[in-house]
Amino acid sequence: MPSILILLDDGGALTGALRAASSQVGLHVQWLEAPSLDAAQPLLEQHAVGAVVLPWTMRRALAQPLPACWLDIPWMLLVPPDWRARQALAWGPVHCVREGDTEALLQCLRELGCAQPQSPDHQTVQEAQLTLQRVVDSVSQGIALIDGDGFVRVHNRRVLELLDLPVDLMQRQPSLDEVLRFQKDRGDFDEAYIGWDAASRGYLGSFFSGQNHHTQSPEVYLRRTAQGRYLEGRTRMLPDGGWVRTYTDVTDYLAAQEALRQSEARWRSLTHLSSDWSWEQDAELRFVRLEGSARHSLALQYEAHLGLARWELPDAVASEAQWREHRALLHARQPFHEFELQRQAPDGSVVWVSVSGAPVFDAAGNFSGYMGVARNITRQKQAEAEIQRLAFYDELTHLPNRRLLIERLEQALAHSGRSASHGALLYLDLDHFKDVNDTLGHEWGDELLRQAGARLCQCVRATDTVARLGGDEFVVVLQGLDTQAGEAAVQAEAVAQKVLVQLNQPYLLTGAELHCPPSIGIALFQDAQLSVLELLQRADMAMYQAKAQGRNAMSFFDPAMQAQASARAALEADVRQGLERMEFCLHYQPVVDVAGQIQGAEALVRWMHPQRGMVPPGDFIPLSEQTGLIHSLGCLVLQAACVQLMRWAADPVRCQWTLAVNVSAREFRHPDFVAQVLDILQQTGADAGLLKLELTESLLLQDVEDSIAKMQALRKQGVGFSIDDFGTGYSSLSYLKRLPLDQLKIDQSFVQDMLTDPKDAAIACTVIALGRSLGLEVVAEGVETHAQRKFLLRNGCQRFQGYLFGRPGPADAL
Repeated sequence: MPSILILLDDGGALTGALRAASSQVGLHVQWLEAPSLDAAQPLLEQHAVGAVVLPWTMRRALAQPLPACWLDIPWMLLVPPDWRARQALAWGPVHCVREGDTEALLQCLRELGCAQPQSPDHQTVQEAQLTLQRVVDSVSQGIALIDGDGFVRVHNRRVLELLDLPVDLMQRQPSLDEVLRFQKDRGDFDEAYIGWDAASRGYLGSFFSGQNHHTQSPEVYLRRTAQGRYLEGRTRMLPDGGWVRTYTDVTDYLAAQEALRQSEARWRSLTHLSSDWSWEQDAELRFVRLEGSARHSLALQYEAHLGLARWELPDAVASEAQWREHRALLHARQPFHEFELQRQAPDGSVVWVSVSGAPVFDAAGNFSGYMGVARNITRQKQAEAEIQRLAFYDELTHLPNRRLLIERLEQALAHSGRSASHGALLYLDLDHFKDVNDTLGHEWGDELLRQAGARLCQCVRATDTVARLGGDEFVVVLQGLDTQAGEAAVQAEAVAQKVLVQLNQPYLLTGAELHCPPSIGIALFQDAQLSVLELLQRADMAMYQAKAQGRNAMSFFDPAMQAQASARAALEADVRQGLERMEFCLHYQPVVDVAGQIQGAEALVRWMHPQRGMVPPGDFIPLSEQTGLIHSLGCLVLQAACVQLMRWAADPVRCQWTLAVNVSAREFRHPDFVAQVLDILQQTGADAGLLKLELTESLLLQDVEDSIAKMQALRKQGVGFSIDDFGTGYSSLSYLKRLPLDQLKIDQSFVQDMLTDPKDAAIACTVIALGRSLGLEVVAEGVETHAQRKFLLRNGCQRFQGYLFGRPGPADAL
């Protein structure tokens, strides 16, 4: 139950303030107001009163002596600020508090037990009310809640600002009549301010004349303030008889409406005289008006334009450069002429629109927007496109013709000269195409050429060019290849291989199936001084060289490069055959501990070619990476390594040896890598805890999160991980500590010179210390001398690998 307090106050000014203050500090209090002691007597009889609050001005109005029923109740006397301690009353417990110090009054009541804190539930409600009040205060509109008895129970700060009302008046939750009296006395309802239209004037005028207004408020009315601002008042009735009223400053809106009204007649007359249409934008560059023939040209109705900038229209299409240039002119407040963009017609087709406009300034020189005209130029653009097509494109295949090809080649040569990157020109014709024309007719030949052109476009990027020179001759221009000639040749060869595959597919022509493979000549270019004609001649010569090789082939203009490409192609074919014939095997290099005892080995792949002999890994592993054969090779290596682990498992001496297998970047990034490793472990029965996968630093840093996820998935099954050649990459320690690693391997380049190069020695020692601090095993690679071993051992290295302990060899040699 709330504490009941009586306030003797004949003016009623304190009640609202005390109610608000007690609510804010969380006291559960019910204030009863009485103008005199006699009027308060029934309240004392009906309620268990906890205390009486008496203003200083009413102390002499009390009868002496007081009735006995009042003597045991605590009295709070509100004394003047300059009051000095003296006997104020001669009865009961009297406590003096200075007037205006509401906080001290409430504290005194709390200490006497006359005012209890609110219950948690009530406090929650109060907190919710305070939160709601803060939200309401943040709204840009003024809001007031008037209850059924006509008292203003809730208001926000915006009401005080818009209506210019004093804070102390609204804090005590006054009646609406009191607020209106204040406004009327101030002159708020003088004839100059009372309304915008007849309904508003009638309602606001009733305040001035003193008529009853509580239930006659229109839903919406407008009024003007003394500051010249226009307010819109909206009233919403509540079921309990109260209502909510909102006030919105609509001055700018009404000004815009008036400006629009004034300009409407002027612009309407102009637009109806032209087949074009006119438009207007405001100072924010958003459409506010369209007039004229646009309805017949555009799918987007007038109303859908309003409020949007031109670049925000859903069907307006122009390049980013065009939009950027257009916006720059608008922000500079400059006129613009014939800005072209694409729109959509009512039937869904594309409409070309040309727009011109000029800025508009008001009488004071302030920018207020743009106005201009637009017209449909679709027919003009179609005519231009047809002229362009006839001039620059092949009529049969719709590919660029010789004229446009020469222009594109000049641009490509200039670009390669500026960027130092290579480009490539692929010159090809279709083998035996003449036989198709001679035996089946030109209609079949034309259809075959159309299909060939379409297939060529599928083999290149959007930035490359496919052109038809004439007859069955096509040209492909590749740009942005590598700066190194060898790598650029590899890239050009890859595109040529795609072309060979595509054009070797059969052509289906009216139920018949034809084969018409190409011969391709390739000429690289990087020199901007090279002429287009000379480049075409080089590619043409290479194409005839491909024909001389037996057709359906490719040939480079540079003989040395051609030899390199041929050797690479032959090696790739041999690798594929080697995988099929199981020509690859594993050699093992031991890893020893400080006592020289073998603790495991690293598996190293070797290729015993029947004609080439032992092929170095550096010759076939990079090629396998580039061609994707590394996946098959990696599976073969891992399978053989796990089989070897199973063989060692049967030997008591070797059963605890670990075996490390190198994993390439392309293997590791394959989405099925984890599943493949687990499948091989399951198939072979090898102990996953004895298998270590060696990864490089650069591999792990390319996609750290994906790397961690894959490593953790395998780590759960017992597979260990080692970073190979540690120190040669660019490891981040923040990533390194997150990786589930078991081992670091010091690269042999640091081990070889660490006795003569202090920097290499420092790096080796740092890796050892880093491994120890992270709890990782450290293996030194490339140890070839006892002095190197002693240095590493002295600095804490526990594992060694190198020629000092054994060269790579068959498993039986360990």
